[in-house]
Amino acid sequence: MSFQIFRTLLDSIKLALGRDYETRKKSLRENTLLKQQKAMDNAQISYELEALKIKFSEQLQRIKAREARTTLDYKEFLEMIDEMKVQIIEAYPDMPKVMALVIHQHAKRLIDDIWNNPDEQMQSQCRAKLSQFIQVVYDDTTAVLFDNQHSKIPSKTLYQIEKQE
Repeated sequence: MSFQIFRTLLDSIKLALGRDYETRKKSLRENTLLKQQKAMDNAQISYELEALKIKFSEQLQRIKAREARTTLDYKEFLEMIDEMKVQIIEAYPDMPKVMALVIHQHAKRLIDDIWNNPDEQMQSQCRAKLSQFIQVVYDDTTAVLFDNQHSKIPSKTLYQIEKQE
């Protein structure tokens, strides 16, 4: 009988060890699968991060190029406004030069309003105001230069400034 108890005990130990072995083997397989999944996830994350870096780098280059063009446009507008001031002074030689400066500063402010306004709709409204103002200045100066009118000041232009303020 004691031999039987010993044998049952030995079988139980073998069974327990066998189960423990199977459990460890299963656990190792699961750990291996988890490690593989983690490696694949890390590779996917690395890929996505690299793709985002490239995307953002390209976007940054486009933004820089667009801003450089915008700055060049802004400088060109300012140069043209300077030319407009010279034309006004030539068209109205008897006018106080400070009036030409007021007209110049108004045009510059309209340009600044376009460039400094982040709202596209407001920029569009500012462009319309600038276009309208430049048209009035053009009409005033060409009327004097080509029609031989001898007005002392560009009255329509000055009226337009008052109206826009």
